[in-house]
Amino acid sequence: MSKEVIIHLDNDQKGILDPSKNLFDQYELGIEYITCKNKEEFSKALSENRNEIRALIFDLLSKEPASGELQKKDAQFLVDVKTGFANFNIPIFIYSGYLPALEDEFDKYGTVFKVDKGEGIEKVFEKFILLYKSGFIDVFCPKGILETEINEELHNSFINQFSESSQIEEVIKSILNTEIKEEKKPKRIKEVFKRIAIKALSSDLLAPLVDGDDKVNPIEHFYKRQSKLDVWTGDIWKKIGVEPEENILVLTPRCDFATGKAETIIVCSVLEAPKIELKGKGEKKEKILRNYLTDNKLGKAIRYIPSNVFFPKGGEANLSQHFTFSKKEFLGKYEYVITLSDEFTNEIVGKFAYYFLRTGITNIDEKEFESVLQSLNPEDDKK
Repeated sequence: MSKEVIIHLDNDQKGILDPSKNLFDQYELGIEYITCKNKEEFSKALSENRNEIRALIFDLLSKEPASGELQKKDAQFLVDVKTGFANFNIPIFIYSGYLPALEDEFDKYGTVFKVDKGEGIEKVFEKFILLYKSGFIDVFCPKGILETEINEELHNSFINQFSESSQIEEVIKSILNTEIKEEKKPKRIKEVFKRIAIKALSSDLLAPLVDGDDKVNPIEHFYKRQSKLDVWTGDIWKKIGVEPEENILVLTPRCDFATGKAETIIVCSVLEAPKIELKGKGEKKEKILRNYLTDNKLGKAIRYIPSNVFFPKGGEANLSQHFTFSKKEFLGKYEYVITLSDEFTNEIVGKFAYYFLRTGITNIDEKEFESVLQSLNPEDDKK
C-alpha cells in the first residue's frame, strides 16, 4: 500500500509547523505529515507526492494584508490553490490569522475549509479525521474510487453494450454518412459514445440493490446542475430579494427545453414544508416518515420535498398553484437553487398531469344510492 501524506505550509517552523506535526502524529493514523516553511518547498512536496496527498494545510498570506488587499505574490498563490483544488480533489485547509482578507474567496468550493488560527490546529484535524475515517476522501483523492473503480466500471459498462464489434462500426458509419460537416463528425462520434458509456454506468449505479435495500440518502434526489441550459425540468428556483424565501419548481416538459422552444416556463409554488410530528418510536415513527417520503400524506395536489443539505428547509410542491412566466421575465426575477433527480421530477410531473386528468363527476347522493342498493338486493335486508 502506498504512503499517504498531508502537506502543511507555514513560515513559522517552531510556533506552528513543529507543534502541528507532533500533535497529528499522536493520532496514529499512519499518514506522513510533511511540513514546508516556504512556497518553494511546498511546490516541490506537491510534485513529489501528487498521488499520495490526502490534505493540504497552509497559511495563504505571507504577511498581514494592507487594507484588506492581498499582496501580489499571495494573490498568485491563491490562483495556484484554485488550480490545485481542481487537480487534486482533496480537502484544502486555509489555516490563517487573516481570514477577513479572504472573505469572498472559495465560497463555492465545497472542500476548501477556512479555519482561523485562533481556533487552533485541532479544529483542522477534527475536520480532516471526519472526512478521512468516513471514507469520503477515498472517493475523490488521487487514485481514489473515482479514478480507479468508477473508471473500470465505466469501461465495463461501455463494452458490454456491444455484443459484436460490427455494432460499433455501424454506429460510426451512421454518423459519417450524414450531411454534417466533415470536421464536426469526429466530435459528434466522441459525444455519442461518451453518452452511451455514461448512461450505461448511471443506469447500473442507480438500479436497486440486489439485496433489496434500495433506499437512498435524501441528498441523492438533489444535485447542482452543471449543464449549459438556463433552465431545466425539476429545477427549484427562488425569487430574488424576497424574505421569507419564495421557491418555485419548474414543470415545463424537458423536450421544450432541449429543442430551445421553451419561451414560456411552467412552474408551481414550493410552499413551506409541513412540520412532521415524530410521535411514537420504532416502526410507528418510521411509518410517519414513510408516508411523507412515499407521497401518502398530503393529498392529490401536493408532493412533499424532503429536507437535505442542498435544500435545508424542504417544502411541498403545490401543483394547484401553477402559473407561467416568459423565459426572460423568469430569469430576471428568480435565481437557481437546486435540481431534483430525474426520477423524483418524473414522479411530480406525472402527478401534475394526473391532477389535470381528474375531470370528476357531479356528486351522487349517498342515501339515495343506499336505497338503490336495497331495492336491487332485497334479500340482504332479511339477513
